[in-house]
Amino acid sequence: MAKGGGLLCVMNDIAPAYDRRDYEAWYQQDHVPDRLGIPGFQHARRYRRLNGPRAEFLTFYETATPEVLCSAPYIKRLAEPTDWTARIMLHFRTMSRSICRVALDEGQRGVGGLLALIAHQEDPSASLEAQLAAVLAQPGVTRVRIWRADPTVTVPSPEEKLRPGGDGSFATIIVVEGTNAEMINAALAAQGVSDPATVYSLIYASPEAPRKEETR
Repeated sequence: MAKGGGLLCVMNDIAPAYDRRDYEAWYQQDHVPDRLGIPGFQHARRYRRLNGPRAEFLTFYETATPEVLCSAPYIKRLAEPTDWTARIMLHFRTMSRSICRVALDEGQRGVGGLLALIAHQEDPSASLEAQLAAVLAQPGVTRVRIWRADPTVTVPSPEEKLRPGGDGSFATIIVVEGTNAEMINAALAAQGVSDPATVYSLIYASPEAPRKEETR
């Protein structure tokens, strides 16, 4: 995704007694198709936590611009959730919802099956981009990204009132993708990125739009 694009990052737990089969069916049959049907939504991925302090599930949606996330079609969907969505929101726990602008996206084409995520309530140091560029050069790392909350397009979600405890958010989210969790964590540590990371495993990725070839 190009720098400056939009990103909606959602992290959540689910009530322990809730049927995970229904949760998975809702996401794949109802929610992801619903969101990707909104103009400007381009791609979705879903992950499940392997270890670390953040919520069990991570989902993010890439959009053409951050403004898509305050567009009339998206706001209309938030105000008119499907019956399935309205029912399942009652079982969400420790929900965070961050509307971001892509500040950095570097790496190889393709998708690493593992992802290390570090979330901050404040902006990290100015040296972070250089640190992550060095991380990218290490074995087992395929892509590094920084997503920064964009207050100019952050709007409340009408769905929040359906979720017990409301929604949190983060100012900066650092994402390092790769093929090996130990190598990803070692690469972060070697570059002085000491904040605790949560490691997630990919469980779903929607098709991505093909990249346009450069004109020569």
